[in-house]
Amino acid sequence: MTEHPAPARRPLRADPEPMTIPVPAPLGSGAVEEAVAIWRTLVALGVRHAAISPGSRSAPLVYALEDPEIAGRFEAHVRIDERAAAFTALGISRRDPASPGVVVTTSGTATAHLHAAVLEAHHSRTPLIVLTADRPIELRDVGANQATHQVGIYGDAVRFATDLPAPSRDAATEVELRTAVSTLARAVAAATGPHPGPVHVNLCLRDPLVPRVGTVDGRASAQSGTEPEPGRGDRLVVTRRIPPREPAPVALAPDPCAVVVAGDGAGSAARAFAEAHRLPLLAEPSSGSRGGPSMVTGYPQLLAQVMADPDHPLRPSQAIVFGHPTLSRPVVGALLGAADVETIIVDPTSSWTDASRTASLVVPALALPDADGREDSAPRLEDWRREGALLVEASEPTWQQRAALAVWEATGEDDTLVLGSSSLVRDLEQLAPAARGRVLAGRGLAGIDGMASTAGGYALAAEHADAGRADAGRVRLLVGDVTALHDLTGLIVGPLERRPALDVIVVDDSGGRIFSGLEHRRAHPELLERFFTTPHGADIAAAARALGVDAVRCEGPQALESLVSGLGQPGDGLRMIVVGP
Repeated sequence: MTEHPAPARRPLRADPEPMTIPVPAPLGSGAVEEAVAIWRTLVALGVRHAAISPGSRSAPLVYALEDPEIAGRFEAHVRIDERAAAFTALGISRRDPASPGVVVTTSGTATAHLHAAVLEAHHSRTPLIVLTADRPIELRDVGANQATHQVGIYGDAVRFATDLPAPSRDAATEVELRTAVSTLARAVAAATGPHPGPVHVNLCLRDPLVPRVGTVDGRASAQSGTEPEPGRGDRLVVTRRIPPREPAPVALAPDPCAVVVAGDGAGSAARAFAEAHRLPLLAEPSSGSRGGPSMVTGYPQLLAQVMADPDHPLRPSQAIVFGHPTLSRPVVGALLGAADVETIIVDPTSSWTDASRTASLVVPALALPDADGREDSAPRLEDWRREGALLVEASEPTWQQRAALAVWEATGEDDTLVLGSSSLVRDLEQLAPAARGRVLAGRGLAGIDGMASTAGGYALAAEHADAGRADAGRVRLLVGDVTALHDLTGLIVGPLERRPALDVIVVDDSGGRIFSGLEHRRAHPELLERFFTTPHGADIAAAARALGVDAVRCEGPQALESLVSGLGQPGDGLRMIVVGP
């Protein structure tokens, strides 16, 4: 099987020579000159994509995109909805965390629309660079239009936050440019560092917001006759962080009755450790660990039975946790919250996952043994695998589960599957076999926000990185109908924009099925239907077609066959398949 670990975070630069960028030519606007310096800095540090929403105060960052210094090295994606823009940038970061996505908005309420994506980036430890335009400080608290307190708006969800003062009106000074450059370098370092996540740079920008000659092209500026500012040099130094040393792995001899839990983003380390010690591997679909001789299918249902019986022969004595487990209550509550189960967390950051606060040990990494693991664990592992497989074989999948499994099976080694936070990801956790392609999910906060935009951003970045590759895989998004409706506007891609190569598969059972599996199922039917399952009555395929998406609906006795056929058809654009009963 092909391994699909999460992309490694590359150091920004490792050479000892100073990194410098050219000083922008005089443009008659300090705001635009600073914006040019910002983009040049971000590109020099590995940024390749930005999602931008329309706005006036952020206009300098748009004009600066014409800078010839970044031509061919950078791509902008325009999204009308700021929330969609933020999740698009988040998806870009998920494709390659070393090259984080940037989201740009104007001032005022636009900045508030980014908060959901910032929170998801924070909890999923995904780099995200947030640039919010703002009025200069003298226009705060005086009733100026679209001026509010944007500094600190995202609270402690960001790794780095700063308020960059407005540059001088007609020309940015060298000090102002150096301040902008070093600030953005610090922001990128914080976003991609040992504890990756979102960063926020609030850019105060003073009129004029447009270059004097209407362009940042160097030739037009030279023709304007403007002389360089006295004392302004021709190069600016870009600060680089020193790549952190890898955490030293810790040698651990697990209990023979231990299990390995692989949550979201665990990567190949969880699988390698479980296989080396012949331990049962309980791997979530988006863990990056699902597969191999230690993987247990059907583990949520099996673990619920095991933890309900204190004397069950498969009851674990120890749980070794990688990644961010969030899906199964038998895992998160019953196993990791059990008083008689020792919990060991493997996490190199200071924000390790321990919702039950029962962990006895937190280590940055675990060393693999030099030889094969202990033989006394092997029979117990086989018991786990056999019992879990029997539960899967005895189940009668619903049509929704069969649809989800069809999408899972269609995901090849070069493909990427993005899963929404609905019942479908839990269906796959219980029933799906080993993963062949890469599987992602928004499990940082497990919200249904921005899933189409996140998957679209990932697809854009993947197509950019894989350009020219004959074996480049397909990106697919699998969501329920409520999740699809929540980010339907994320499918709006203007005619001047590059459309993502993305399949959106919607399992439409007219409501939030997930609530029927939670404690709310005990509510009386009228309450459950109106306030939880919330039937919508919307024709999602028709709505998507109205937004310019090639969408079809598969329903009736042949729905599953039509879905499989549709998944097998080649495509290079944005399309939707809605599956119904």
